Amino acid sequence: MFDREDSDSDAPEEFTALQGIQQDEEIRKIQKESKARVAREGKERRRKWAEKLTPRQSKESKDTAQGEEDDVSGSEPQHNSNPASGFLPDDIVKMLAAREKQVFLPDSDEEKEKAKTNLATSKKRKSKNSGLEPVILSELGPPQCVQGALEFLKKRKMSVQRSSSALNNSNRAFRLLSKSGVILQK
Repeated sequence: MFDREDSDSDAPEEFTALQGIQQDEEIRKIQKESKARVAREGKERRRKWAEKLTPRQSKESKDTAQGEEDDVSGSEPQHNSNPASGFLPDDIVKMLAAREKQVFLPDSDEEKEKAKTNLATSKKRKSKNSGLEPVILSELGPPQCVQGALEFLKKRKMSVQRSSSALNNSNRAFRLLSKSGVILQK
């Protein structure tokens, strides 16, 4: 009667303790790799963003800087103090570090003040309101459309000919008409 196999059932899959440990190790390994990948991608994204923000040298200044490096390396004998090949000599590294420090010198106080004023004028500060505040309806008063509607109804009511007693005592007149059955007749 039951031709189904065990794999077709809706019951949860059962594992031995060893299989469970192996799957747990695999899951932890994948999670660790994923975290490392996310961190690596974040660093790469920040590095690219920093490259965009750093000022770039013009082609002429790059050519002159390249020529100076050639002159320095040509006049001095090359000796690698670093044991691994592929690294630049210490004197070239120091020269490049000094040049990099010159590029990133802080601005004068006047330039800093100008930059601050430019930022203040260019960026408008947004209010920190979330936009949702409690509204008290009694403080607002009735909207204009309600007043217009009431005026319309009053004019309409006055245009219909009635006795002055019905107009002055509208609630009482309504009661009298409803009791007598005039309003309820169809």
